[in-house]
Amino acid sequence: MAMGTDLTRIGMWHVGFVAAAALGALALDIGDPASVLFGGSVMAVNLWLMRTITDGLLRGASTTDGGRRVGLAVGAMVLKFGLFLGVVAALLSRLPIDGLSFAVGVTLLLAACVVGGVRGAGEPVKGEAASGTRL
Repeated sequence: MAMGTDLTRIGMWHVGFVAAAALGALALDIGDPASVLFGGSVMAVNLWLMRTITDGLLRGASTTDGGRRVGLAVGAMVLKFGLFLGVVAALLSRLPIDGLSFAVGVTLLLAACVVGGVRGAGEPVKGEAASGTRL
């Protein structure tokens, strides 16, 4: 990953941000803490699914079957997006979710990506030397 950004680090930042936002909503009685947690959970599951799909399909891609695996990964991502969007839309229409609080929970993944990327910008990626070459 570029600039030493590790998805595990981003995931930890995301959990911390969602927990802090939910506790802040509860303590200050602003918004709905459950909706913040739901929005954060939706994005955590989405990130995990994207990581699982790309790891599973692209890990063993070689030059002979790389095009097929990349096409399969793109198709799996589109299918995941459609199914995920449908499930979330169904849940939002059935459950008493506060839209603004849900949006806050969703947006916290973006904040975690930015913070994780900035904080890991000077560190080498696992398996690479400081110069960016493979070990």
